[in-house]
Amino acid sequence: MTNNGDLQLELLYKEGASYLEAQEFEAALEKFDRLVELAPHHPDVWACRAIALGHLKRYEESLNSFDRAIEFSPDDEQMWLNRGIVLGDWGLHDKAIASLKKVIEINPNNYEAWGNRGNSLVALGRNPEAIGCYDKALKINPNYYKGWGNRGMALANVGRTKAAISSYEKAIELQPDDPEVWFNKGCVFLALERYEEALVDYEKALEIQPKHLGALSNRGIAISKQGDNERALACYEKVIELYPKDTHAWNNRGLVLRRLGRIEEAIASYDKSLECDPNNFESWDNRGYAFTKVGKLKEAMASIEKSLKVKPTHVNGIYNKGYCYALMGREKLAIEFIAKAIKLNPKKYLPVAKTDPDLAKLRKNAKMRSLLLRGRL
Repeated sequence: MTNNGDLQLELLYKEGASYLEAQEFEAALEKFDRLVELAPHHPDVWACRAIALGHLKRYEESLNSFDRAIEFSPDDEQMWLNRGIVLGDWGLHDKAIASLKKVIEINPNNYEAWGNRGNSLVALGRNPEAIGCYDKALKINPNYYKGWGNRGMALANVGRTKAAISSYEKAIELQPDDPEVWFNKGCVFLALERYEEALVDYEKALEIQPKHLGALSNRGIAISKQGDNERALACYEKVIELYPKDTHAWNNRGLVLRRLGRIEEAIASYDKSLECDPNNFESWDNRGYAFTKVGKLKEAMASIEKSLKVKPTHVNGIYNKGYCYALMGREKLAIEFIAKAIKLNPKKYLPVAKTDPDLAKLRKNAKMRSLLLRGRL
């Protein structure tokens, strides 16, 4: 560890490294804080301290510690790699990419640098570039299961679902005990409306990690899509038991309760969702729609408008605002908002506007008939 063979420093370093390996990060940090006082010019000490701080989500301090390490060892690819990972965890993806680029300049065959660069590109919505990075990583190391899994996510994001499923399956072949890969594969099947296959994957994720929030929640969604709302309700009750502050579980519970005709309970569930997260625009929207079902149109409109204040581009909220205006008899405004929703998502909202029995009166309006005929005003 040290050139002068100081046994105390060597012991401290070994203790800190053991704590890091055991994921006891506070204890590790205590050792490395002491070491940077005793050996302030040693890059490994600063790097290990940075890793401990990163795991504790003290990102700015971690980054500063990596920078001190790099001052003393500017060509150490592992330090640049870990620095990039911390920047990515912190959400500073452009800076993470720059740090990982430095790794690749030092060693073009560092597959982890290519993989983590792909992760930051996905976070920035640059999925085609990310796929290229994962391909490079996997060419270097075909057994890099995280690369296969993350590549699957990027492929799914660009609509290449068949390739995404194949990529996830390769990841599972290499590492069958990672619940996230099973969960993400299930999400592709859910998007494809292949609900039984989605449920198989969510169940596998839950076998490995019984409290996996995403798998528990999406399991309820898949069951609900199959029309079994009572069973779906039981799923959401389980999520809420484990995660009582999860806004999405309360929202999904409200959706199921509304489908079961239990409107007042649904509204109460949406209220709980909004206690957890006042900016959950979907809950504001769904709450508004539920109010229309009990004839409380003023409350409905206020809730829908709250949804659109949080997210003005929420298409379902735009449609529901038009729907609410239709129930109020304000046909001009109803057609305006329904037309806007159809323009933004004709595949979903044009068929609904044509068939919704609550819009039967509105469909007698000449402008509405023209909208439904041409898909635009």
